[in-house]
Amino acid sequence: MGITTIFNNGVLGLTAQNRALGTISNNIANASTSGYKASETQFSDFVLSDRTGNKDPGNGVRAFERLDHSGGTVTQTGVTTNAAIVGNGFFVVQDLAAQTGTTTTQTSDDTIFLTRSGDFSPDKEGRLVNGAGKALMGFKLDPASGSGSFGSLSSMTPVSLSGLQDYREASTQASLNLNLPYDQAPVTGQITTANTTGVVLNMVDKNGADGAMALRFVKTGQAEDGTSTWQVFNAGVVGADGKPVGNGNVNDPTTWQSLGTLNFARNGTLTGGPTGSPVTLTLNPGGDFAQTTLDLGSYGKMTNSITSIAGMELGIVQGNNGIRAGTYQGAELTEDGFVAANFQGGRQRYIYRIPDATVINPTDLESVSGTMFRTTANSGAIRLNSFGNLSNETGTSAPKTVGASLSTASVEGSNVKIEEQFTTLIQAQRTYSAASKLVSTADEMTQTTITLKS
Repeated sequence: MGITTIFNNGVLGLTAQNRALGTISNNIANASTSGYKASETQFSDFVLSDRTGNKDPGNGVRAFERLDHSGGTVTQTGVTTNAAIVGNGFFVVQDLAAQTGTTTTQTSDDTIFLTRSGDFSPDKEGRLVNGAGKALMGFKLDPASGSGSFGSLSSMTPVSLSGLQDYREASTQASLNLNLPYDQAPVTGQITTANTTGVVLNMVDKNGADGAMALRFVKTGQAEDGTSTWQVFNAGVVGADGKPVGNGNVNDPTTWQSLGTLNFARNGTLTGGPTGSPVTLTLNPGGDFAQTTLDLGSYGKMTNSITSIAGMELGIVQGNNGIRAGTYQGAELTEDGFVAANFQGGRQRYIYRIPDATVINPTDLESVSGTMFRTTANSGAIRLNSFGNLSNETGTSAPKTVGASLSTASVEGSNVKIEEQFTTLIQAQRTYSAASKLVSTADEMTQTTITLKS
């Protein structure tokens, strides 16, 4: 090994350790960065072969970086649009164009990024972006039904909460529970408001405005064994403007429309079908209202059902699935990877589905920054999976990511371990000093050789 080789080895050692020190400094600087993944500098020997095939390992060192994709500490933030991935995988994010605020039109492995940085919050346009300014990508769903395809990268769109303030849904499902008076006498003559029991059922029309249907319950029969029969009527519908919809008039029984008959057993529960089977009526309010299925409970059940029990006052409990315009209360990420919009009255609608993106070899992902990664030939292509272990799921053939779910209202911190970084720092510093000693020694040997010639 000549002096030149010794000198080159020393210079390569200095270069390699300089790179290692740079990596360590970057890790330490990002010890508190959400979703940051530490890099580790690794080294390998240069091995050269001559023309005869003899290998010469003494040609210096080269440095390269490998990513550490172990999980960081998950911290609760209380922000409902924040989420940390528990297990394998990444969020799919995309750049927003600096001038227009739009995302890249083509979505592919080359235009999107992978990240564990889940500190998402709405920007001024309503899109969910993280601290690095990258837009969260997902599959858009139909809020009313929750349906939507779980497709490929090209079918993903930026998650946007825009327009939810004006979102509305007409009532299509309603429920009603009450106890009809057991001692009310059956009506044998003319039906009036005085000899019937009335309930006002609240509804929401297609414009997201409030309305109501008046229901009247008429007892038509009472048997000696304690069983009874009641008839239900639509006694009129009122729209948001207070004007009647259709010809029904609650004060004129001749305009009431029959909705069906209810039969009660001796114990006051609904009878006529298998115990536990639902009892429903179909409502056709008309106007801007949608056809609605009214749930009256179950056969044979005393709770959460219409009953006719002596001496019992249960009060009236009603509800409907309509969403009034202007009742949006915020969004959240769920454990199984959905973006849910919340509305007044505890109503929730799924508006996007967030996939769990995995690659076969995450160690060889290209680090665009400490929190953003891009696929390479060695990492493998992106695979889209479902978060969580969903049961009875339909409409998707996406595989589950075993053990992966979202920790909601949380962020994953950096996985940098400060104590390990300082240990590596000391080692790199000492190796750097040793390499510099090689350079100075080679220089002294060169000077000695020059002196011999003179």
